[in-house]
Amino acid sequence: MDLILVLTIISVTLFTLLGLFLLVTKKGNGKANGLLGLFFLLWALDFLDGVLLLKGFYLNYPHFALWAEPFILLYGPLLYFYTLQLTSPKKTLNSLQLFHLIPFFVGILAMVLVYHVHPVDKKLEILNSIVGMEQDFRSLAGFALVYIHLFYYIHISKKEIKSVTKDVEWYYSQRYLVWLDKLLNALIVVLLISIVNGIFQYSSLKTYFEISLIIVLILVCLFIVRLILNALDEPFIVPKSEGVKRNSGILLDSNESEEIFTKIQEALKEKRLFMESDLTLGHLSEAIGSTSRKVSQVINDRMGHSFFDLINTHRIAEAKRIFRERKDPKLTVLEVMYEVGFNSKSSFNTQFKKKTGLTPSEFLKLNA
Repeated sequence: MDLILVLTIISVTLFTLLGLFLLVTKKGNGKANGLLGLFFLLWALDFLDGVLLLKGFYLNYPHFALWAEPFILLYGPLLYFYTLQLTSPKKTLNSLQLFHLIPFFVGILAMVLVYHVHPVDKKLEILNSIVGMEQDFRSLAGFALVYIHLFYYIHISKKEIKSVTKDVEWYYSQRYLVWLDKLLNALIVVLLISIVNGIFQYSSLKTYFEISLIIVLILVCLFIVRLILNALDEPFIVPKSEGVKRNSGILLDSNESEEIFTKIQEALKEKRLFMESDLTLGHLSEAIGSTSRKVSQVINDRMGHSFFDLINTHRIAEAKRIFRERKDPKLTVLEVMYEVGFNSKSSFNTQFKKKTGLTPSEFLKLNA
């Protein structure tokens, strides 16, 4: 079995497992998980189909060839819809947003007209030109349009993330969108290498094409493994919420403001809700019997914090207390991290150093 096939099998298996996990998990935002799961499953199908095509498998089964090609035009919209589902989960797809799917249906029609309506002899001629890397200018133009389409959706997804990054801190106690931005950056790298791979393919430089294809497959394998490892440190299962758009200021009388302020203090200092890793503004508001808008306003006006800063200030203070008063000499940084409500080591390190000037490990050594 050659290296390309082995790497393809590994990539497809990892993507399939990740996609299925997201589709069946009961945790977090079900719609968002479903969109991302479908994205990974389609990517797995695309990789498998592409290698089978280039290896000549479909020469024996021409009627089954090129059906999966238009699926690549769903990648961009799925990523964008996923991003919107995280940033504005209460919004539903409307007829205007469904226009994003038009290129996919155009792609299906193009494949039918270019390939599927032809007799077997013509289909074999087309397949042989692909296997022999003898495609004409029309194929190159299609290749370019597909990548322009993908980069456009990555761009607008990153733009959406940037527009709500600050607002996220007013609702979540964890920075759940950081990993999504990393995912999009990794996809850009994979796509750039894939473009080089495609240039070799359309230039009929078979030797360089196979080398670059191996590089692409290795990068994809590393990409999936890193994604899974990052997910263990920085979970991408985002809890359900009302959304992350910051509410505009509202007027509260002094008595109501003081009452909410007292309840927030009680919830954090006595009930210690900050130790819940999936705590959101909505959860805190529900716990004290108020609304997210009012609680956000009090946190902003009376405490001078975003929700994110307020909760993580309490978490770091608790972590410092545990480090100082620990009785178990074998106590680890990770144990403390999870105990105080963090679920990301990188986020814990960043917040701890920001508030103390030391990393958790350095602080632990000083208080040994």
